[in-house]
Amino acid sequence: MIGRSGVAKVVPRLGQETLVQGFAKWFDPTSARVSRGGLMARSERDELEEAALPAVLVRRNDLPVPLAHPARSFFGGLPKLPPQFEWPVAEVTANETPETVALTFVAQIDLAEVPGSGWSPLPKRGTLFFFCSSVFVGEGNPPCRVLYSPTGGGAHPGRSPPPNLMPLAGTDGDAQVRWLDPALDFHSKVEFKYPLSFLPFRDVYSDQDAAGGEFMIEELCRVLGPGEPRAPDLLQSRRARDYEKDEDWPFNWLLINYVVRSILSRVQRDLTPGSYYKPITDEVATELKRLRVGAIGWLERCRALTPMDEVDADTKTAFRSWWLDVVQAYERIDRQVRTYAGQIAEDLGYAINHTIRCMATQGDDACDDAPFEYVANLERQNHWKAPTVEEGQRRHFGTALHQMLGYGSGPQDATEVHLEDMLLLQVQGDAAFFDWHSNIGCVLHFWIDRDALTQLDFSGVAATYECD
Repeated sequence: MIGRSGVAKVVPRLGQETLVQGFAKWFDPTSARVSRGGLMARSERDELEEAALPAVLVRRNDLPVPLAHPARSFFGGLPKLPPQFEWPVAEVTANETPETVALTFVAQIDLAEVPGSGWSPLPKRGTLFFFCSSVFVGEGNPPCRVLYSPTGGGAHPGRSPPPNLMPLAGTDGDAQVRWLDPALDFHSKVEFKYPLSFLPFRDVYSDQDAAGGEFMIEELCRVLGPGEPRAPDLLQSRRARDYEKDEDWPFNWLLINYVVRSILSRVQRDLTPGSYYKPITDEVATELKRLRVGAIGWLERCRALTPMDEVDADTKTAFRSWWLDVVQAYERIDRQVRTYAGQIAEDLGYAINHTIRCMATQGDDACDDAPFEYVANLERQNHWKAPTVEEGQRRHFGTALHQMLGYGSGPQDATEVHLEDMLLLQVQGDAAFFDWHSNIGCVLHFWIDRDALTQLDFSGVAATYECD
């Protein structure tokens, strides 16, 4: 462990001992090793080895799958709840008004698929269902529920989402994807489904500690390999001029639909009084209304066509020309409205990724109709990248690391506060979770008291959410 003062310490996960007793036992000088010359203090590496806890990395599929996919452990999608279980509800506040809603389904894990025979404190059989509020802005302890069934993950069909299921990030939440309509878009409330695999590793509690960081890198590379070379996200930092030269988009009418709706949501917001620190001028209002008329016209064309249909060459040229006109219009009214021109390009990148995810849910070959470069770029976001020394020291890697058991990690003090609890699940900010939990610097934990876990009592599970 590294105290906030920067002094390196190693803290074992404690059982029934108190924290004070644990520290006393751990740092007892009589536990030093014996050499030929007498007593020799244990090295920092020795302490790390002794304090290391067995844990499990949770790896998701690169692309989502259809809801009917037979996976028994998965992120997102719909839980295969036993019929006697109710979908959990709680009161959340995304803006100013509290509302009682059905919670976001985060994950289902069939414990028979999780390695750990002989050492894991988790049940050897049965299924865990994780639910949580997806409103994270200003919420360090989001409402959550974890349900346990002794049946396997494939014993029941997927549960239909309840009518009061909360939109991802909550109604009017700051992290909500505003161009998705909860009344129309299934994935505005239900995350894409990603099958999971599990890899055992040893976890250490370290923060800003060179030895602990080196240990973590060794462990992760042992189970994940040395990592791929780093490559920038093709879409994340693209400018409008880059898209102007790229003739691969739009590749279907679903993408046109999402791009148009993203622009329309920006225009509507900029036209709304009070959405910026000063009133817009008549000239700016006229320009925004012109953009709105154009967007509505494209939406009407979308409604008459099948979303996955290919876009013919003439229409593709016309749409790209209209999109660039929108960008140039926002460049002209820069600083006079809330939206800036760069956000139009950012939204296009998000829409491309979202469209590819939607295509992936249609079947194994559905993404063959999307540009290979875009698909490969999205898949690469989940791949293990060669870690740097700094990442190991900070315990903050460029790839989202989800895990069960062990110490866990986070930018603040949740792991210290819950040192005597068990980490049921850690979900790190991941590009898969668009957009309510895509920040790689944020971590969602589910903690359970050790005695409660022994008794299979999951009613007191607590969630913590931390962001750097």
